[in-house]
Amino acid sequence: MYKDFLKPVSEELQDFAKSCNSFSLGASIKFQEDILEENAKKDKIALIGVTESRSKQNDLIEDVDFSLIRTQLYELQLGNWTIDLYDFGDINYDDNKKETEKVFREVINGLVSDGYVVIILGGTPSLGYQQYRAYDGIIDKLYYLTVDPKLRLDKDQDQTTDENYLTKVISHEPFNLLDYTNIGYQTYFVAQEQLDLINQLNFETIRLGQIADNVKEVESYSRDVNAALINLSSLQGSDFSSSKNMTPNGFSSREICALTKYLGFSNKVSSIYVCDYIENYKKLDHLLISQMIWYFIEGKNHRPEIKSFDDAQYFDKIYVPTEGYNYIFYRNAETNQWWIEVDYTVDDKSKKEIISCSEKDYEQALKGEVPNRWWKYFKKFY
Repeated sequence: MYKDFLKPVSEELQDFAKSCNSFSLGASIKFQEDILEENAKKDKIALIGVTESRSKQNDLIEDVDFSLIRTQLYELQLGNWTIDLYDFGDINYDDNKKETEKVFREVINGLVSDGYVVIILGGTPSLGYQQYRAYDGIIDKLYYLTVDPKLRLDKDQDQTTDENYLTKVISHEPFNLLDYTNIGYQTYFVAQEQLDLINQLNFETIRLGQIADNVKEVESYSRDVNAALINLSSLQGSDFSSSKNMTPNGFSSREICALTKYLGFSNKVSSIYVCDYIENYKKLDHLLISQMIWYFIEGKNHRPEIKSFDDAQYFDKIYVPTEGYNYIFYRNAETNQWWIEVDYTVDDKSKKEIISCSEKDYEQALKGEVPNRWWKYFKKFY
């Protein structure tokens, strides 16, 4: 049973949570004794930590402890929330890194299968591959998103490392990856050959500057995501220093909180892995991670309700005829979210999908241009 691999939150931390005021997360969060009870509620969020910090088996173990992050999180005040929050405790690292990977994959698979949305605090980004593999048998066609200043496409080898986990996601069977997006890459860290490869695979890479100019652009990319990874090295060093790979440029604290909120808005996301954390005993860093978690939960609690595209009360259906193709867009009048219809053929059968897009795609169609999101998706089948 996957719960057997989780070390419960300490009694001291549980007592601290209970001592927080009645409007705080600590007063409402549930712990191991509550988790063991049957929970059939549909909407529920699980928080776990994983203390594995090694990129490779022979790396030194870094100090990774989430107690101070939990302390800050428990003291934050509840929003207008209806989703239950559970703290399952931590997966401790094994001497053999492959055993940690196996346990991590099994725990995530079990939680997602049981209907939890899982927030994972972690050390090594290499476990991103195990997060992806945890969906084997659950989702056949997965949409994976990373927030990372680099594209982790180093040479494939037996070990999964911080620098090659994306290579394994793309190239290893079973091939479950339908779509992939990286948010916030920094051009001087990424080889042109890597960008070309991602483009050839019809995946998306969004530069840091594009998001910094308008963080709302994240929403259309995150709307259909099943699993997401946020590498804390994507934060600018002046705002966050508890990472093994600090950089001077990156997302600000406000931008990363907005980004995690948009990830929470997704009706499909069921796990988010916040990684590359090391314990530097800096209160502001602990507080920022706890606020990122808070914003993700806030997004989950206020995500837009799923409605039928045929419901004219909620959706405007907009036709854009062009010389080459007649595009059909859908716009949610309440949220100003956009979708576009894509027709394609698989095994001589005509199919239609309605995929997320942004208002920019609509504006492209109005100019007679091929909308970027439509073209990226269409090319996957030809």
